Amino acid sequence: MAPKSDPAARIFRIKITLGDVSPSVWRRVEIEDCSLETLHGVLQDAMGWANYHLYEFRIDGLAYTHPKAVDEDNRNAADMTLGQLVDGKHTTLDYVYDLGDEWKHQIEVESVAAREADVHYPRCIEGEQACPPEDCGGPTGYATMLKVLKDPNHEDFDDVFERAGEKFNAEAFDPGRVNRIWATWDFSDPKSGPSYDADQEETPREADERRAKAKAKAKAEADAKSAAQAHVGRNDPCPCGSGKKYKKCCFKKGKDGNFDDE
Repeated sequence: MAPKSDPAARIFRIKITLGDVSPSVWRRVEIEDCSLETLHGVLQDAMGWANYHLYEFRIDGLAYTHPKAVDEDNRNAADMTLGQLVDGKHTTLDYVYDLGDEWKHQIEVESVAAREADVHYPRCIEGEQACPPEDCGGPTGYATMLKVLKDPNHEDFDDVFERAGEKFNAEAFDPGRVNRIWATWDFSDPKSGPSYDADQEETPREADERRAKAKAKAKAEADAKSAAQAHVGRNDPCPCGSGKKYKKCCFKKGKDGNFDDE
């Protein structure tokens, strides 16, 4: 059962950062004290996951997980609260979602303060970049997916585009949407949240229009990069920022797909 709301409760401001992903995917959230089980729900909604898989909070060699998944190797996430961890001087903890893809998040407690009057908690303050799609292969698979989506001529573009999911935009994040999801979430009523809300399915026409826009955007970015490279000498620094000479980096990669460090 989720902890009950207390008017005098402490409010924890936490930053959630997804590891091994570039550009950085992060969220900043304010939340009342709650169990790690409830915190899992907060993280799912804030990030944009769909709660398809098991999770673990990892603290000092101990793992806390879903009450129904407890065994001899881990503990019940419902039996530990965020406040207990902070009182025990734990201001950072690791949260791993999907034990196959291993999406590792670092949770940092940035501050603890009194609740503000007339403010609904939890609330998402800010964040950047979209959550990766479920089951895309972890950070490595996601990096490959983003690379393909930037090349409209890639043979796998259409397939990856479909697998990326409806209306996926890697650069988009709206904290207001998260707060709208949480608008009816009352900690005194466990059935009121979290929601793991999903957008309405798009029509075939909307999907075609979205695909065309994505290809056009990817082509424009590719053309801009090619135009920039056209003015770069073979011995000049590569415009991609690798620190290598252009002839040893993107120029070489464009010819045979390999980097050649001598």
